[in-house]
Amino acid sequence: MYLTGADLQRATAGQWLGGMPDAVTQVVTDTRGFTAGSAFLALRGPHYDGHLFAGQIAERASLLIGDHEGIKRWSELSCPQLQVNNTLQALGDIAHAWRMQLANTTVVAISGSYGKTSLRSLLQHGLSALGMHVAATTGNLNNLVGVPKTLMAVPKEAGIALIECGISECGEMVRLSAMVQPDVAVLTGITAAHGEGLGGMAGVVREKSALFDHLNEGGWCMLGEGVGSCLDQYGVARPAGAIDIEQQPLQWQLEGKKLRLDHGTEHATIELQLPARHWAANMTLAASLILRLMANRGVAVSLAEVAGALASWQPEPGRMQICTGIEGCTVLDDCYNANPVSMQAAINTLAVMQGNRVAVLGDMAELGAASDAAHAGLDVSEIDQLYLVGAKMEALAIRSPKARWYPDSRAAAASLSRENFGPTDTVLVKGSRSMTLEAVVNVLCSGGQQEVRHAL
Repeated sequence: MYLTGADLQRATAGQWLGGMPDAVTQVVTDTRGFTAGSAFLALRGPHYDGHLFAGQIAERASLLIGDHEGIKRWSELSCPQLQVNNTLQALGDIAHAWRMQLANTTVVAISGSYGKTSLRSLLQHGLSALGMHVAATTGNLNNLVGVPKTLMAVPKEAGIALIECGISECGEMVRLSAMVQPDVAVLTGITAAHGEGLGGMAGVVREKSALFDHLNEGGWCMLGEGVGSCLDQYGVARPAGAIDIEQQPLQWQLEGKKLRLDHGTEHATIELQLPARHWAANMTLAASLILRLMANRGVAVSLAEVAGALASWQPEPGRMQICTGIEGCTVLDDCYNANPVSMQAAINTLAVMQGNRVAVLGDMAELGAASDAAHAGLDVSEIDQLYLVGAKMEALAIRSPKARWYPDSRAAAASLSRENFGPTDTVLVKGSRSMTLEAVVNVLCSGGQQEVRHAL
């Protein structure tokens, strides 16, 4: 990033105190690990105030950015200071100012109740393998603090920037959309995830669709499987010219672990490590996007080249990783997060596996009024052994005679460590992040060979 002092003032409508710096190349919000020459922006929250820590790095900072109240604490600090009304808003404004200088970069915004991180990872891997310079979200930097940091880290040389956008409260998506102003917007899928903060399913649909509100001129958007019908059901207009993956010429078919892709006269096959329909659907969405993105960049690629690029992809940790566990059992580590759609998809994948099928399922958080029905409604009829973790999973335990219930992951891990699993057992572990089910995965895999594979 490179923004002048005048750029910052214009973007934030701020006021300079103590002089204006020539330029800024980095804005940080944490004094820990502070790099000399960076600008420090003081965020404020219910239980913290970044203004209190500015003195620790003031001598090494190129400038400080604070709000009207917080900046009063900095009267004895000598470095330039930019006074703004709201520092979180200013962070987004600065990021947007840099985004508008990325004229030669195709900026792709990705959101959805499920599949967005995996799609971003697939696109990053596939596009990079095809020679494209790609910048992308790292970790969980997908909210009103993380998205600005991601945008500001995009170099002008990047051909494509993949920006993951996540929300949990009303009004957040429209702010992210305005900040990113995407050339391409992708909505992977919609379910009642975060329904507690978004006002139920109708609110989720309304808020998620706000991703399209600030599409750049000449931009386009793609709707993942089921998104179009979901928008129609809740009376939300589809964006003009929206591309529905279900009506695309790229067709797919999953036979066992083989994903076959057909695009006109072109055909390609990708060998998956699991017969997972939801992975196949996301892989197809990624392939369709890569074909269009590369064409938009003036680069012709074949379906076979795209399939070859995607074939070596590996998912993020905790997202259907496979490890060899206790006494040779197979552990499917999908414990990073969960919602009703992704939970049922994982259960369905386990259901078609050979041998003894074991599911360790934790609470799905932030579902609001739909929580009890969502938990009780999970179809676990094809699962041989069922272990349920958390207060919300009691709704499923009550109607599942074969289930064992545990209040938390620690209790579940202690019990599972005594089970006699073997080579014919496949154990799925999945739940919301707050359930910390990695404790169960660690116990199950600690006695194994620690071989980690991925469910491609």
